[in-house]
Amino acid sequence: MTDRLPPKRRTTGIQRPGSNAKRPNAGVDDRPEQPLSDWAEEIYTAPPRNQQRDDVDARVTVSTRLRKPRVYLTAPSTVERMDLERYMGRWYEIARLPYFTQRRCTQDVHADYRLGDDGMVYVTNRCTHADGGIGTAQAIARPVDSTANTRLEISFRMLYGVHVLWDDYWVIGLGTDYEYALVGQPSRRRGWVLARDPNPAQADIQRWLDEFEAKGFPAQAFERTHQSGQV
Repeated sequence: MTDRLPPKRRTTGIQRPGSNAKRPNAGVDDRPEQPLSDWAEEIYTAPPRNQQRDDVDARVTVSTRLRKPRVYLTAPSTVERMDLERYMGRWYEIARLPYFTQRRCTQDVHADYRLGDDGMVYVTNRCTHADGGIGTAQAIARPVDSTANTRLEISFRMLYGVHVLWDDYWVIGLGTDYEYALVGQPSRRRGWVLARDPNPAQADIQRWLDEFEAKGFPAQAFERTHQSGQV
C-alpha cells in the first residue's frame, strides 16, 4: 500500500515568502479612517473570491454601525462661564469647517436660539441653497455642565418622539458683549465662527480664526459663509 500525503489545507490571505501573489485583503488595515459622521464609521471586508480582480481594490463597504465618540488625550478648553440668556437670539455663521451635513447651504446661514422654561435650548437653523431654496433644521440643546453652561449637547434627530444622536457643542471663544462666539467639538473636526453682525470686519474674522488656531483647530481649513444681508 502506497503512503499518501494528506491533502493541503486551503489558506486565505496567507502569502508564502518569495511568492508574488497578492492577498485579497492586502492594505485593508492600512486604510485611513474615513468616518461618515461623528457617530458612524465604515466597515471594510473582501468580497467572495470569484468576484475579486487583481486590478480592483477588493475592499467594499458592507455595513455601518453606531459607535461612541472618539476619546482624545487633549480637548480644547472652553470659556469659563456663559450666560445662557445672553447667548439666546440670532447668530450668523461667518465661517465653518466643511462638513457634509451643510454641503447644500451656500449662503445666509443663521440660527435662532430660544431658552425654554424647561431649561432646554431650542434652535432653528436656516440657510439658502444654490438653487434659491431655503433649508431649515430644528434642534434642541442641553447644557452638560450646569454651572458654566459652556459645554452643551445638541440633537437634530428624533426617534419615536425622543431626541437621539447628541453631538458636542462647546463654546470655545466668546466676546465680552456676546458679539461673537466660537463653537467647536472636542475632536476639532467641526467648528463655526458665529457673530451677531452678518458682515463683521475682516480684521475681526481673522482674529477669531487665530483664536481657533490657538486652540488647535485648523484655521486655514475654515470656509467663509456669504451673508447677503437679506435675512
